[in-house]
Amino acid sequence: METKVQSLITEIEALSEAERQTLAQEVLPLLLSTRAGLEEIDRSLETLSDEELDTVIERARQRAGTLGDEAVTAIIDEAIRAVRAHGRS
Repeated sequence: METKVQSLITEIEALSEAERQTLAQEVLPLLLSTRAGLEEIDRSLETLSDEELDTVIERARQRAGTLGDEAVTAIIDEAIRAVRAHGRS
């Protein structure tokens, strides 16, 4: 399996910038929804300052648009709890 992953990495590195951008838009949502992807998001959030975290939260609110504040608050609350729980383990 590792050989297949390495092969994919090599192919991605050979893509043009435009192709990488398109690939990222198509593939990142799939990768980020995996356990490993979520754990990496958690690790990244842990490194943010309060100001940077506030910026991320504000961007999430802006992108959520039609979800409403209650849904956005619930999503952010769950993400923060996950980060905190991950930090304790």
